[in-house]
Amino acid sequence: MKKKKMMLLLMVVMAVLSACGQKEQTNAPAETGANGGNSAQEKTKLVLGTSADYAPYEFHKSIDGQDTIVGFDIEIAKEIAKDMNAELEIQDMDFDGLLLALNTGKVDMVISGLTPTEERKKNVDFSEIYYLAEQGVLTKKEQAGEFKTLDDLKGKKIGVQKGSIQEGIAQEIEGAKLTSLAKIPEIVMELTSGRVDAIIVEKPVADQYVLTQTDIVLSDVEIEQSEEEAGSAIAVKKGNQKLLDSIDSTIKRLKESKDIERFVVEANELVGQ
Repeated sequence: MKKKKMMLLLMVVMAVLSACGQKEQTNAPAETGANGGNSAQEKTKLVLGTSADYAPYEFHKSIDGQDTIVGFDIEIAKEIAKDMNAELEIQDMDFDGLLLALNTGKVDMVISGLTPTEERKKNVDFSEIYYLAEQGVLTKKEQAGEFKTLDDLKGKKIGVQKGSIQEGIAQEIEGAKLTSLAKIPEIVMELTSGRVDAIIVEKPVADQYVLTQTDIVLSDVEIEQSEEEAGSAIAVKKGNQKLLDSIDSTIKRLKESKDIERFVVEANELVGQ
């Protein structure tokens, strides 16, 4: 009788130990993939910070009745997430708050037509440049003849996006009176309403507004910039080398395959639809 009780007790103990072992194995963390994401069993989350008012880089579009953030920057972000086996989450916010969101951990990376200036490099790390764009100056159609060179902007009222490279350019223009706003559509409205004489934006963005706004044109003003001043790069928090290496690897792949050029064309087509 005692032997039977002992055997029964031993079987109960073994069953409990076996159950605990299975639980620990079930709750074990997923294996981390080579690019920083998890294995196929479980994906990590990659949070993108952007200011989705900058077509064709990033902008809102109704797709199948749903408000969707699209653009060639977004396509690049999707490729980065895919290479990391991560789920992409997009956070839309004002441009001048993007780097603060990055440094406080609210987002993992910033892609928003961002120029890697020396001042910004003090606070964040940047990827390789993935796109080069020239600056454009938009004016009202009836005033186009007044603006031929950068000197013609001296003393004028100029609209720019707050915290942007264009704001820095305008600040160097003698006597210019700046209107710095968070959103590009708001700046364009300042121009169409006559509250500013001109606005400075990147040419791909300027081209889209010329297509959709009949009363504004791209002026003849040319703004000379170096490759670093004209290029767009992706920002990550300082010291996050693993993420930066993964981003650079994706950018290299997309450049070699000419996919970034394709993304730009497709985004421009989408704006006009």
